[in-house]
Amino acid sequence: MTGLAALLLVVLLTGLALAMPVLMRPTLPFGVQVAAARAADPTVLRIRRTYLLRVAAASAVAVLVCVAAYGNALVVGIFANGLVIAHAACYALAHRRLRAIKRAEWWQAEHRYGVTTDTTFRTDPVRVPLLWLSPALAVLALTVILGRWDSVIPMAVMTVLVPLVVWLTARTRPDLDAARPVGSGRRYRVYLRGIARLLMVLVAAMNLTILLDDTPGWKPVAVVPTLVVVAVLVAWSVRVGQAGHRLPALPGEEGEDTGLTQRDDDRFWRLGGLVYVNRQDPVVFVHTRVGLGWTMNLGHPVAWVVLAALVLLAALTGFGVIDLPRRG
Repeated sequence: MTGLAALLLVVLLTGLALAMPVLMRPTLPFGVQVAAARAADPTVLRIRRTYLLRVAAASAVAVLVCVAAYGNALVVGIFANGLVIAHAACYALAHRRLRAIKRAEWWQAEHRYGVTTDTTFRTDPVRVPLLWLSPALAVLALTVILGRWDSVIPMAVMTVLVPLVVWLTARTRPDLDAARPVGSGRRYRVYLRGIARLLMVLVAAMNLTILLDDTPGWKPVAVVPTLVVVAVLVAWSVRVGQAGHRLPALPGEEGEDTGLTQRDDDRFWRLGGLVYVNRQDPVVFVHTRVGLGWTMNLGHPVAWVVLAALVLLAALTGFGVIDLPRRG
């Protein structure tokens, strides 16, 4: 890794780490469930400031090392990639500290807890018109016409897999707020619809990247379409917030309050809110507490079947039992 690439990577990782508290819902700071009344608690704010200072300090050290060892590819590569571990440690410390304080001060005993369901997400799920998939299909068809068969297989896999993922996530249990079921349900629909459409566009961009990468003279700019769509996806996600919590309330939603606080299920989340394990929960996919997207319920047998299949596929590919298409 060159010195310039390492510095760019450090800047990117630092920006993501500093933005992490902003991307999270106010009631899920560092993956810990808190009541809305506690979202701006001095303890939460203090832990957030400490996290930001630690991230800034770790990033400053990485920048200094990358500048001092600019010509040493091994050193700058180690420190740039090691920054991921440092940022993860900062997050883990913040999560553990907040969760310990919540338990010690019995925050969970201050409110009435409950859950809310919206059956319309099953009877009338979010649908994305197949028209949004047409750009990806057009690029795939062009690739077939040009006879780029090595590129067709990965394109076809993504063109089928991503819409399937969109279909599954649109039918997973919605992540609603028990205090504001109507408003959070509407926001979640907007969020889900936007994510689904942007993922369809991302398929087209990735297909175009694969095609350009296999076209003489276009390889240097092949990644541009994918980068542009990813940038739009990130910007849109920051604007609407996790599960759409940043979207403005409509008339009549401002004063919505059932008096309930979302059920405390911290005990089912592992690794700071990244992994969900609940054997009593029948769902396979749940909305993640950290970042954007969904994760699998590792307490469900189907999740382990999927993971085992992926590991088996990787092993067969690694040992040469399955030959993936190669460029050349």
